[in-house]
Amino acid sequence: MKKLTAHETLRYVIALLTYYLDELGNAKEFDENQFEYGEKTAFVECLEIIQRWEHAAENGLDFDVENRFPL
Repeated sequence: MKKLTAHETLRYVIALLTYYLDELGNAKEFDENQFEYGEKTAFVECLEIIQRWEHAAENGLDFDVENRFPL
């Protein structure tokens, strides 16, 4: 497996978390499947942390995470 730079790794994580959140769709706090809502909450929090990276916006994280993926 090819080693990635920190920059490449963060880009990969942004793309992966965004994909997962798109797949989770409209999971809500009081839905039948609480596990999916827990996943969604964790993924949103991870993206918000990554958004603090100085190059986040230029690497695909140029949106308000909670507006795009409301909890």
